[in-house]
Amino acid sequence: MDDHGFLATADGQAPRVARIFVLANPDFYLDGLLAVLARSAHIQIVACVKPGADCWNAFVAAEADVLLIHRQAVLDVPGGFSRHVQHAPNLKVIVFGHDMPDEFLLKIIRSGAAGYINERMSGEHLLTAVQKVLEGELWVERRILQRLILRVVELEDIINQAIESIRNVLTKRESEIFRHVLGGLSTKEIAGEMQVSEQSVKLHLGNIFKKFDVSNKQQLILLTFQRVCPVSNVLRLFQIVMDKHQLAQGKPPLIEDPLWRDGNG
Repeated sequence: MDDHGFLATADGQAPRVARIFVLANPDFYLDGLLAVLARSAHIQIVACVKPGADCWNAFVAAEADVLLIHRQAVLDVPGGFSRHVQHAPNLKVIVFGHDMPDEFLLKIIRSGAAGYINERMSGEHLLTAVQKVLEGELWVERRILQRLILRVVELEDIINQAIESIRNVLTKRESEIFRHVLGGLSTKEIAGEMQVSEQSVKLHLGNIFKKFDVSNKQQLILLTFQRVCPVSNVLRLFQIVMDKHQLAQGKPPLIEDPLWRDGNG
C-alpha cells in the first residue's frame, strides 16, 4: 500500500488512521476514488452509503474524520452537509464530482467545506487533499482562491460596518473599554491601561452588558463575533486575507493550489 507520507507525526510516532465516510450513489467514478483511498494504509473507509433515510444514523455511528460527499448529494440533501458539520465540529468535508461550476465551489467553501476533488485532479491529489484538510488547510484551486480573496474584501467592509454599528451605541469611554475586552485584557489590566480604578471599569462594563443584554465579558465577545462574522469558515477567511498580501508581493500563497505544482493552476 502507498503510505503517501500520510499524516506523519513530528515526534516520530505512527501516523493515525483517518476515518472517511463516503456519501454518494455508486458509479464508476466513485469506484475509482475508493480504489485510490484503499492504497493508503492510513485511510479507513468507515461507511459508503447512498443518500437516503438511513444515511444520518450511519454517519453518526461512523464517527468519521472526513466526509467525502458527492456534489449531487450536496444538492439533494436539505441543508447540504451543514447538519454533519454541526454534529461533528472537527469534521472535514471534501466534495467531489464533475462539472462543478465556480459559484458552486465558492458556495461549498463558504458553507464549511475544506476542499473539493474535480475532474482536473488525480488520485494523488485525492490522497494529498485528505492529508491537507486534516492538517487544517484548504484544498482549492488558484482561481477559486482569488475569487474568495475578492469576497474577503467585501467581508472586511461588512465587518467594519458592523463594528461601527456597535460603537455607535457606546460612549467614548465604553468604546475604549470594549476594545480592551476584545483584546483579552482583564478588568485590572484595563484599569491600568486607562489609568482609572477597577471600580470605574466595572461600572462601565455593567453599562455595556446592559446595552447588549449579556452578563459577562465572554458573552460580550461571543456576541460581537457573531455580529461581525455571520459566516462559516471565518478562520480560513483570515488565512485568505493573509494570502492576499502574499500574492500582492509576488510570493506563493499560504494555501497551496492543488494543481499549481502540475502547472495547471
